[in-house]
Amino acid sequence: MLNACSTVREPNVIQIPAPAVVEERVITEPGTPLPEEPTVLVEPLPSGPTMSPAAQSLLARSDTQTDEGDWDSAANSLERALRLEPNNALLWSRLAGIRYQQEDWQQAVQLAAKSNTLAARDENLRRRNWNMMANAYDQLGDAEAAQKYRQQLTQ
Repeated sequence: MLNACSTVREPNVIQIPAPAVVEERVITEPGTPLPEEPTVLVEPLPSGPTMSPAAQSLLARSDTQTDEGDWDSAANSLERALRLEPNNALLWSRLAGIRYQQEDWQQAVQLAAKSNTLAARDENLRRRNWNMMANAYDQLGDAEAAQKYRQQLTQ
């Protein structure tokens, strides 16, 4: 009777299965290079920042207005585009160009400088802005500042 009250428990034993056997071989589809063959994957760099359709439309309108000599309307179109895309370096540069054409030299310099802060690696846009800034400083009579931006063009 005493045996019925006392129970001896066996310790919990967890059995772990042996690891699976894995074959070391390469399975490729036809035309797939083997690992020993060098594979070069090249993706084209993006051509520049993408622009929303609305901003593209406003930029195109600005271009048409510029061609017609309607500088104020062209500037208004670009300012509307910039409200949609305030970090678009191209839009800032184009607005700087319009201000330059309107002989608002100081504004052209400021807008071109803003464009350059956003241009990142777009070296062509940065060079265009430096050239515009140098020419605007010439118009302002500041030869030293103009020379500073011309030096940027030769580096």
